[in-house]
Amino acid sequence: MSLTGTPFFVLTVIVTLGALTALFVFWNRIPGPRPLRMGGRLGLALFSQFTAVIAVLVYVNNSMGPFYESWSDLFGVSDSPPVTTSVAGGGGQNGHDAPRTDGKLRFTQYSAGVMKAHVIGAHSGVDGSLYVWLPPQYRDPAYAQTAFPVVELLPGTPGTPQAWFGTMHVQEEMQKLMASGKVKPMIMVSAKLNTMGGNTDAGCADVPGAAKTGTWLAQDVPALIHANFRAVKDPSGWGIMGYSAGAYCAVNLTVQHPDTFRAAVSLSGYTTPESPLVTRDPALARANNPYLRLKLANPQPPVSFLMAGSLQDQGTVPSARALLGVLRQPGASRLLTVQSGGHTPDVWRGMLPEALTWLSARTASQGVSS
Repeated sequence: MSLTGTPFFVLTVIVTLGALTALFVFWNRIPGPRPLRMGGRLGLALFSQFTAVIAVLVYVNNSMGPFYESWSDLFGVSDSPPVTTSVAGGGGQNGHDAPRTDGKLRFTQYSAGVMKAHVIGAHSGVDGSLYVWLPPQYRDPAYAQTAFPVVELLPGTPGTPQAWFGTMHVQEEMQKLMASGKVKPMIMVSAKLNTMGGNTDAGCADVPGAAKTGTWLAQDVPALIHANFRAVKDPSGWGIMGYSAGAYCAVNLTVQHPDTFRAAVSLSGYTTPESPLVTRDPALARANNPYLRLKLANPQPPVSFLMAGSLQDQGTVPSARALLGVLRQPGASRLLTVQSGGHTPDVWRGMLPEALTWLSARTASQGVSS
């Protein structure tokens, strides 16, 4: 039974109601001596509280994240087959072809306008999912020769890629902004960030002996999007945005891979590594410190950043100012601050209109090459 499915949530509610009913029905009916009766009452009370907490946690996971997409994500294990799921039929059409090795994916519908595919990264070996939203113009004959800009979206830790299309509602914000003429059509793709499952922060890095998260996000995911959609191939057409740990990752990947991404948005992120898997290795920590890399780079990569944070979210705005302060040619890079709000999805949703408008101005469409 799926961790995030409605049936499991309904089951937790039914079990909770059953536990509460048993608590009231059997409270004065437990036979035996007094110690046994008291122990039975305590057990019923604890079980009813436990089931209620589980139901609440499942509801929060489903409605505010999801923070964990599957049981394997929750417990940090993998239960997926050791092959890449792929079929012919680029452009996001559903299919039932046999597995292939050419990068063509079978997309199934996740929600209205959002498609999902499962894949194992060709270079990273990461077992993950992609969630893709195509602008309505993608299938408009007038745009048949247009290659669209792409924005890669990263969640926090713990977190799941579909949170961008659930909790964050990025597709709805895109529709509003396109209708008002503030942004151009862009492909939104959200990729798995928590490659090691559970609460383990992979640090957006290629950790020796563990997950190659950096390779997955900066090499495998872009290659898969190019193989399946009319996406701009030049890095000037690619942006990346994340919140919290995903915000750090967006900045880190852009600094490390300017040949893939040229614009990054950080929503309440940090600018130096925090994952113990990264910080315990001094060389790995230096390699994944975007602040330090920019400070020491000569020349600095031709990239730009929108660093956003709340003044009430301790540390995020000073961290953003510090990174912008080491840019020798800031260009379009800038700081976006809000006066109130913590480290929450409500704050990040409020930043989306300005963030998407900024990304639209930083990325370019192209004609489809013959």
